[in-house]
Amino acid sequence: MPLLFVLGFLLLVYLLAGLRQINQWEIALRFTLGKFSGRVQPGLTLFLPGFQSLRKIDTRTKNRDLLRQMVITRDNVTTMVDTVLYYKVVDPEKATLAVENYEAAVKDRAKVVLRDVVGETRLDELLAHREEVAAKVRVQVESTVSQWGLHVELIGLQDVQLPPQMQEVLAKVAIAERDRKYVVIKSEADVESAKNFAEAASILSKAPGAMELRRFEALANLSQGNTKVIFDLAKPYDDVRHTAAAMAEAATAEQGQRMRVDNPGDGALRTAAQHEAEAIAEAEAELQARKFLASGRKM
Repeated sequence: MPLLFVLGFLLLVYLLAGLRQINQWEIALRFTLGKFSGRVQPGLTLFLPGFQSLRKIDTRTKNRDLLRQMVITRDNVTTMVDTVLYYKVVDPEKATLAVENYEAAVKDRAKVVLRDVVGETRLDELLAHREEVAAKVRVQVESTVSQWGLHVELIGLQDVQLPPQMQEVLAKVAIAERDRKYVVIKSEADVESAKNFAEAASILSKAPGAMELRRFEALANLSQGNTKVIFDLAKPYDDVRHTAAAMAEAATAEQGQRMRVDNPGDGALRTAAQHEAEAIAEAEAELQARKFLASGRKM
């Protein structure tokens, strides 16, 4: 009886030693005397220690950092690239039987492919098209690790570090590009404003009185503030008088021509009309000048 009790106790301990729990995200491989004998699904399982062994494989997506990879671009610029790798096991049998350490193998393969792809890429393309470079690396890594039962989901270039001299050069290039855009935009604005000024000058030249009104408006705007402005009224007055005289002379000539056609012998009436028109023009010019002087005194 004591012997049977001891044997039963030893058998119970042996069976409990072969009791394992397989988590939902794991798949276990059973080996009997070193030979693969099948998968073990998640849950509670029993194997025979000494004759059988279990190897658990995590099937979740893993992320691994490939820090500080020194690479040389196609235009001979040394850069430091930080990369992140996302992969998972899709075939536990191949991942266990085809490669000794699948995690180290996929990381080493990613480093080699990264150096090869960046070595065929110029620095400008590497900085401007990181996603395209990373996608090219992923495709080449996937073609190799798929034979080991692995799947690469994503490879990302986290950071590309340049030498200090190259950083200064790129900063100068960026500043020059901004200056170029500023000059182009300013020149386009100058051209457009010049066209508008030319159109406004053309319109004002067709109406002499409009130029004087514009000048009076500008002076009136200056008078609204507290600043004292001293200006010369002689030139505006002369311009108004000359303009009025020219308009009167043109009107008189036109009227005289009509009178010669209607009544050729009446020269005295033509002279009187001319003097009357000149007097009216001078009176209008003097009246406008007085009004403007009065507004200037109010300032």
